[in-house]
Amino acid sequence: MSRKRIGELLLEREAITPEQLEEGLAHHRKTRQRLGVALIQLGFLTESELAQVLSQALNIPAIDLEVIQPEWGAIHMLRSRFCESHDLFPYAMEGGKAGRKQLLVAMSDPMNVPALEEIEFSTGLKVSPRIATLSAVRRAIMRWYHKVNPDSAQLDAQTMSVIQKGEVVLQVPGGDDEVVQGEPLGAEDPVPTDRTALADMIKERESKAKASGKATRASLAADLDFLFGEQDDANPVEALERKFWALMRLMAKKGLISKDEFSAELDEDSE
Repeated sequence: MSRKRIGELLLEREAITPEQLEEGLAHHRKTRQRLGVALIQLGFLTESELAQVLSQALNIPAIDLEVIQPEWGAIHMLRSRFCESHDLFPYAMEGGKAGRKQLLVAMSDPMNVPALEEIEFSTGLKVSPRIATLSAVRRAIMRWYHKVNPDSAQLDAQTMSVIQKGEVVLQVPGGDDEVVQGEPLGAEDPVPTDRTALADMIKERESKAKASGKATRASLAADLDFLFGEQDDANPVEALERKFWALMRLMAKKGLISKDEFSAELDEDSE
């Protein structure tokens, strides 16, 4: 992927003038919005024009999120807050037979390399970016993560302004950092992924351990104490147990441990 900046690409394609770029950069520094968003806010180009220029210049396909059916397995790979912060939306996975699986991600700014690198690190999947307009990305986030219909008359003018102009990160009442489970505006029920299944198993094991009052074995406590350092809690074993389960959940989310590996290790320890 080209390492040129968006401003340079827009100038090369004569989508904006040098004067407009300077004004856009000033607005970008003042508002801390991405340059593309700043130029759109100033009216120097439209979302569609920006997407078209980036697609042609970077040789990255452009997609229309309004006409595709996202895959729940892809949506569950990223959290809503991360998607909102970087204006991107995971919508499909492909490959996996002959080569490494790819996560298809619609992005308003495909040159956001840190976001791409973080996705690949956290999911273990290769990312294949696609270009989409900012409003389409944010509408998809609202529809699929928060179960809010962006076309609903209940959305106020300020919320629609956020979607269309990218003024702030989306703030949906009642929303949180979790992926919404359930039926997304008429779609089929989501299919649980290996990671969500493992996360559920970890929660179940944790609940059973707490209910039975079973203490962590001395060897496990020593290992965790070495890992996390000496604890000042009144009940150090209980504190280590909490950290152990938190570590297990984190490893499951990162895909660092499989369901079979988790079951095998804990079942072996319990014998």
